[in-house]
Amino acid sequence: MPRKSANQREMEGVVADAGPHIPPHHERPDPPAGMSAAAAAIWTDVVNSMRRGWFSKETHEQLSRYCFAMVECHRLETALAAIADVGSAEYDRITKHLGLTAARALSYARALRITPVSNRENKNILDARDSARSIYRKPWLDVDDDEPAPKKPWEI
Repeated sequence: MPRKSANQREMEGVVADAGPHIPPHHERPDPPAGMSAAAAAIWTDVVNSMRRGWFSKETHEQLSRYCFAMVECHRLETALAAIADVGSAEYDRITKHLGLTAARALSYARALRITPVSNRENKNILDARDSARSIYRKPWLDVDDDEPAPKKPWEI
C-alpha cells in the first residue's frame, strides 16, 4: 500500500466531516427562513425551473438578493401604475428607482446563469433548464403524421 502524504491524511478527515452537514434537499433548496412570502415564491419558481443541483450553497445568498430585487421591481411597478400624472416628479423618481432595481435583478440573474441567454444548449455547458418542466410539446411524441403540427405559442 502506498504511503499517504500529510495533506492527504488531513483531507480525509475534512471529507468525512462534510457528509453529514449536507442537507438532504440540497438539489432543490428550500427558501431561507425569514424570507417574505413573495420572495419565497420567486425562489421556489426559479429553483424548480432549473436543473437539479444548479444552485449550490454559495449561490443561495445571491439568489436571495435576486428574489428580493424581483419583489421590489413588482412593488415599484404597482406604485408606478397608480400614479395618474405621468410627468410628475414622483413618477420620474419611481421610474428611476425601478430602472436601477431591474438592472440589479438582471445582473444577479446573469451571475446565477438563470437567464435564457446564459444557459442555451449550443454552449459548451449543459443546458440549465430542466427539460422535464418544458411548456412545449416534445416533437418525438407527435406520432400521427396526418394531423397538422400544433401551433407554437408565438404563432397563435
